[in-house]
Amino acid sequence: MARKRLKQKQSAAGKRDYVTLSVPRELYEHAEKAIDGTGFRSVTEYAIFLLREALLMKPGKDVRERLHALGYVD
Repeated sequence: MARKRLKQKQSAAGKRDYVTLSVPRELYEHAEKAIDGTGFRSVTEYAIFLLREALLMKPGKDVRERLHALGYVD
């Protein structure tokens, strides 16, 4: 039921509603370095990708292995 509410929660322009997620600056800076040359446009885009992947990840799959398979890391 909560999933339906999240999908329906959109602004008047049809864009999704976002919230702010605070992370330690050191982690943010590490993520900035990690996305260099990957095609991610921002740390936010990368974080959204990682959260989606983590929430959908099947047991036994390594995150780095999946990112490599998708062409995001070497």
